[in-house]
Amino acid sequence: MLLILLKLRNGLAVLCPSQDTKLGREGKKTMDTTRGNFKTLAAESGDGVPSLEVMARSSVYNVGENKVIYCKGLNLPERIEWYAPNRETVGERSNVNSRIFSERLKNDTLASSLVLLFIRSFKIEDSGNWTCKAGDLFETIEIIVGEKVSLSAAQETFEGEETKSARFDCAAKGYPPPVFQWYKDNTPIVADSKKLFLRKKEDNYQLEIRNLSHQDTGEYTCKVTQKALSHYAHKRVLLNVQHKPLLYDEFDNTRTISYSRYRTEEVYAIINAPKNITCRAVGYPEPKFEWFRRSNGHDDPITDEDMIANSQDGSSSTLMLRMYDEEALGEYKCLASNDKGRVYVIYHVQKGNKPDMPDQVSVVSVTKTTITFNVTCSTCNMAIEEDKSEDPQNLTILGYTFHLVPFQKGFLADWNSSEEFNVDIENYTYPQTLFVVGPLANATTYHVRVCTRNSAGCSDFLELSSTPTTAFAEKLLFSFMLMLGTLLLLMLM
Repeated sequence: MLLILLKLRNGLAVLCPSQDTKLGREGKKTMDTTRGNFKTLAAESGDGVPSLEVMARSSVYNVGENKVIYCKGLNLPERIEWYAPNRETVGERSNVNSRIFSERLKNDTLASSLVLLFIRSFKIEDSGNWTCKAGDLFETIEIIVGEKVSLSAAQETFEGEETKSARFDCAAKGYPPPVFQWYKDNTPIVADSKKLFLRKKEDNYQLEIRNLSHQDTGEYTCKVTQKALSHYAHKRVLLNVQHKPLLYDEFDNTRTISYSRYRTEEVYAIINAPKNITCRAVGYPEPKFEWFRRSNGHDDPITDEDMIANSQDGSSSTLMLRMYDEEALGEYKCLASNDKGRVYVIYHVQKGNKPDMPDQVSVVSVTKTTITFNVTCSTCNMAIEEDKSEDPQNLTILGYTFHLVPFQKGFLADWNSSEEFNVDIENYTYPQTLFVVGPLANATTYHVRVCTRNSAGCSDFLELSSTPTTAFAEKLLFSFMLMLGTLLLLMLM
């Protein structure tokens, strides 16, 4: 690639080489002693003052490209010559000089001279300072010929296996030698002595990951930079690690992974109320979920499709129990399996108390996207964490469930289409009565109802007598005020 760097000296465009050859240093001294002449030349180009100028601009070139560079002189008593980085004169076109040669225009005169430098099919060894010189005047350009890195593939997918190793290649040949960096999910990878290894073999910068686990699944990127050429390239490797299913819990969009093969959970249900039990597991290949009813030490498969709902991403399955009577109580088993292994959860479903309905609910404040409610339940078990009740007939209140339906004049609330918001009592502090519900639509009126919630289920609903409305968005209010101001202005004109 070719890089030409220019700066202005007393009004004349003069090339500044980054490396000084002996010829370049001598030329600088001569040019410094004639600085006054350059100033005059800037004002007049045809007053007989000798001048020399390389007619080129900053550019970047790759190996194999061609370039013609012009050198123009005015009022020069000496011939213009081009000099290669080895300080040898560049000869004119011939059988010997067929790739790099100079050429003079036929109308070349003493008053105006133009000499062309031809460089065909750039090579790395062409890098250096090229000088156009006539007597004591000269200009030097620094030519950097580079080879841009070209990666064989921009993206690859790699299937790894748990406990084994994975090696990713990033082969990038180029000049100047590129700088490499591996990233995982946009975070720079730092080698260690146990898990991650980085090694360079000639032009290949290899990443090795040992003892693969599900945590290694992700996107790995090799970024290659050639700063001198302003060139950047990257290669992505999508790693999927095959592993057995792992149970997990999810709170506030955060997964807590369990590495045990099985576990048991206590589940409380309310008779004559639906009870959903969700089993969560992550695995690759995607795990298959199966549900069983345990009876007398035997696992009886649950085949009723209406009782089971699997998530679209394949990471969870929900058993929807119809708690018509106490016969539905007992043990249920969730089994998650793939080719790499299996895990399961035993749920002990027992009867719990239905919580009391809230005493009252009222609106405290509204914003563009939220409504703050004041909710109280004087007869509910609001024990703090230390006194949290494990008595199935007096379960501690976890929080409240709000249902909101947009208000439509002349229509009753369609609670089947309501949006549900579960708000928890933070840290089981008491008395906490203010709860923020959202996000909601701007400037929208809602029907609202709320129930008390414990680990068994929800109480009866208490419906809010009023229909609160969220505030206008600022931009809507601004547009309204602007329109109102415009109308007032027109009325006054």
